[in-house]
Amino acid sequence: MTAGGRSGAGVGARVSIGALLAAVVGASSCEPIQPRPILTAPVNRCPCELYEPGASTAARCSSRDRCEILTAGGRPEYPFWIVVHVPDSSIFAPGFTYVFFSDTQGNPAFTEPPVTPGVVTRCRPPQCLPLGGLVGVSGGYRVTAEASDAVGYPLPQGTSIPVRVVYEPLGNAQQERFPKLPLDRAFASSRIGSGGVVEFSRAIPAGTYRRVFYPQPPFDEFFPPTVSEPVSLAPDFVVDTFVLGADLPLDDPATRTAKITRADGLDGWRAWLVDRPSQRRISVVRTLSGTESEVVLHTAGEQRTPTGGLGDEVEAVVAPPASWTAVPRYVTQLFGGAGLQALRYDPIPPPVAVAGVVVQPITDPNAPLLGYAARVSFESESIARTNAEPSTLLRYSSTVNTDDRGRFATVLPPGTYAATIEPAEGTGYAKRKEIVVVDRALTALTFQPPPRTLLTGRAVLTDGRPLSDAAVVAIPNTSPGARSSLIAEPRPGRTETREDGSFAFELDPGPYILSVIPKAGTGFPRVVVRPDVPGSLTAQVAELPDIRVPAPTRLAFTLRDPSPTGNVIANAVVRIFARSATAPADSDPIEIGNAMTDSEGSVEILLAQEPR
Repeated sequence: MTAGGRSGAGVGARVSIGALLAAVVGASSCEPIQPRPILTAPVNRCPCELYEPGASTAARCSSRDRCEILTAGGRPEYPFWIVVHVPDSSIFAPGFTYVFFSDTQGNPAFTEPPVTPGVVTRCRPPQCLPLGGLVGVSGGYRVTAEASDAVGYPLPQGTSIPVRVVYEPLGNAQQERFPKLPLDRAFASSRIGSGGVVEFSRAIPAGTYRRVFYPQPPFDEFFPPTVSEPVSLAPDFVVDTFVLGADLPLDDPATRTAKITRADGLDGWRAWLVDRPSQRRISVVRTLSGTESEVVLHTAGEQRTPTGGLGDEVEAVVAPPASWTAVPRYVTQLFGGAGLQALRYDPIPPPVAVAGVVVQPITDPNAPLLGYAARVSFESESIARTNAEPSTLLRYSSTVNTDDRGRFATVLPPGTYAATIEPAEGTGYAKRKEIVVVDRALTALTFQPPPRTLLTGRAVLTDGRPLSDAAVVAIPNTSPGARSSLIAEPRPGRTETREDGSFAFELDPGPYILSVIPKAGTGFPRVVVRPDVPGSLTAQVAELPDIRVPAPTRLAFTLRDPSPTGNVIANAVVRIFARSATAPADSDPIEIGNAMTDSEGSVEILLAQEPR
């Protein structure tokens, strides 16, 4: 009975499933299943008559059955940069950056590799782009006995000390000076080598570099960082040893001596000098004590005036211990060296506990405050002093996150601050900067950032079709002069185009660079524009004119190392940069395309006209 029952149940189940399958088949015979396309965006296919022409030629059908602007050189007709980031997994030049520059005809420097008898190279221009050779650098930071005596740390002649060396790429054989591009710096740290000598070694791409040697603790309190003049390194092995006191003497200590006073004590405080434009430390780091300290902030090679002074672009920094809260730094700009001799940290009032809330704009004073999550940053404009006028030389900054109801609390030295409020993503409110006076009379702060700007637009192909499924990316424009210091730096944004090519997204007020990036595989190029709307997106609603996406110009090559056999470089990120056609000649280049090399080292990038 039990066995038979089970058998009957099994048969019944099989019958039911069969009947169900029959029903499904019968239904499908009446209404065929429609496959869902993987790609719904428009695709670049011939014919090409409807596309707008390029600068010198019309769009034509290529061998790939795709409409392209087929230029004489097979590449864009405007100057551009190819920036290659070699992956860390590469056997050759892992983690390094290479830069190639096109000439005015748009032809990059595709060159032949070295010829080795009996070896057939696989690298032939213009299909192949070989990377340059590497330079092996090895050396150390040594000091003379005289220099070590002068800084107060006596050492035997030629002693090497541990350093961290930074190689900053400046140019190469194509370009003496690079523009502002995303270039990786090379770092090398000292290790104890044979015979107990402290040395560093590193392989870097051939080119022009600025070298910065930073002595490591505890030696950074006595021996200064040093910067070399730009040096061109050709593929070979280079001994790169620097000797303080021989290659470069210490600067005159009389012009580097500072008397630092603070009535409340200086124990644990530190002092150093900074190059203001780059914020690079250029002196030793001295630890202070007592209420008055006289220290020599030694430098080497930093004689920036005819008389050996530090010039106008150097700042002296006196900083409290890192663990201290609500105590500002003292930072003074040196004008021709004046002001270094006496640095006085005046007494300041006790700090103030600051509380506040970030809320939605208040339309009804009787309605409850509706707060939301945000980040609030305070950057001092001036700090109050106990018995004197507020000082711009005292600087303090603090950043705090609110809770979900918008509440925050922090402690600040009394003074005037620029407060930057950054609402959390998804709240719909814009990043904002406000001036705040912090003193004993302050009870609470209420910040009401406005709604973000709703930016709308439409992307269309120059053959008239709407460009759907394309990414629209807004990146803040950080070029010099692009934005005002009174407006908070905006945040990036991203959205996608709809079926009719339209798009809409919310952005902070400020200047942007907008990129329309068609979906991969469609055969269309990225188009980059600078939105020309009133006030650089300061209105509540802004509408852009149609962004027109043309047929592309194809840039394709195989990336190989410089060996005679030309081994391929797989998984390298290749980025293309160009300057805007309407921007000043010295403006920063803008990224107009990128791709990754495949397992064979090949890459194809579809490019549009210069960024507008």
